Amino acid sequence: CPFEAGVPAMDSHHANLGRRTLEEIRQKRAAERLSKASSGPDLTKASNGCFPSFLINQPKGFLQTKEMDNDMLQKRLNELENHTVPSLRKALKDVAMEKDAAVVAREDFSAQLRTLKKRVKEAEEEQYRAEEDAASLRAELNMLQQQAMGGPHGAITSMGMSSPDHMQDIEKELASLKSQLVQESQLRQQDRQQLAEELARTSALMFEKQQVEEKLAALSKNVLGNISLDQILKSKAFHKFVGFANAEEESKKLTNKGFSMEDKERLEKQLHDMAVAVERLESSRQKLLMEIDSQSSDIERLFEENSNLTSAYQEAMGVAVHWENQVKDCLQQNHELRGMLERLRTEQATIPALNGEEIQRGMSISNKEGDETSSQAYTDAVVVLKGQLAKEQSRAEALSAEVLQLSARLQQATQAYNGLARLYKPVLRNIENGLLKMKQGGSVTVL
Repeated sequence: CPFEAGVPAMDSHHANLGRRTLEEIRQKRAAERLSKASSGPDLTKASNGCFPSFLINQPKGFLQTKEMDNDMLQKRLNELENHTVPSLRKALKDVAMEKDAAVVAREDFSAQLRTLKKRVKEAEEEQYRAEEDAASLRAELNMLQQQAMGGPHGAITSMGMSSPDHMQDIEKELASLKSQLVQESQLRQQDRQQLAEELARTSALMFEKQQVEEKLAALSKNVLGNISLDQILKSKAFHKFVGFANAEEESKKLTNKGFSMEDKERLEKQLHDMAVAVERLESSRQKLLMEIDSQSSDIERLFEENSNLTSAYQEAMGVAVHWENQVKDCLQQNHELRGMLERLRTEQATIPALNGEEIQRGMSISNKEGDETSSQAYTDAVVVLKGQLAKEQSRAEALSAEVLQLSARLQQATQAYNGLARLYKPVLRNIENGLLKMKQGGSVTVL
């Protein structure tokens, strides 16, 4: 605030004034000493001549008293500068801070008071509406009772069994409205109590503010009194500062008066703006709720996708394990086939040697007569058997390859089925949810 801004300027100004006064006092003392030194022998000569001693001693005593007064003033000035002025400055700062805090608290309580008034007004309006509803229901109840008591028999029969139920419903609504009216009246009483408490607090704050202002005025008067006791500290700058503070207080009072005159219009504008802001906040709240619902549905969908991905990952891991087992089986079968091929090769290698030995034996038994036809038939039979064995082996290898192909196709078919299930399950779930919503909407419209 400007009061706190003026305090350092005042401090610097007083410090400059104090320095100037000290320099002037020192200069005066030096001049007096010089005058004493210059006039001392002349005075002694004159006293020896024609002036009496008491006339010479009077100026000396007067000068001594002046020097003592100056020393006392200097001591007092030093005491004021060292002790009184800092404490007064600190007190002024504390008072200014308390004043600002009181102003802020007053603004807060005024805002709370406005909100409480608004709540009281809303409670009164709700009470009026409840009373109007209760009056209308009482009138309707009385009318129905009159019709039931004094009407013709045809009207009673036309009402049938629905009139007692309707009466019971009306009585229930009337009881609920009475309970609501009691609750609203209790809330209104509570709001009035809170309003009274807030008014008491505001009055207490106003009283505290007045006390703070009185303390500030008293401190300013004390400062002015302390300064007036000492002629050195009298200056125009401090009077200007006090005038500026008084002018600031007067301007604040004028602004407070203007604020109280224009309070009604400003409060109406604020209430309108607050109503618009409440509507905007309500619309934004609805939008946020809708977004939260959509986000929750997205989160559920993501959870489902995550579960599907985990299941797909588990299936892929199972497929990988299955393929690894198949590869191991294939390697084992390959190893077995290699052993079989090695055995067949050894057998094929041993068969020609046996054939040669048998041929030689046959030739020796026939007395070296060389039966070429029998040996040729035997070799042909061996070749035919070898060919059949090779065909059977190739056929077995082909059958094992077909088995492996069929198992691979079966695995691919199962993977495709699982993929289609993962793709179409969310779609079917969404269709099911849509059908349920349509069913619920249809039931609501029928009702």
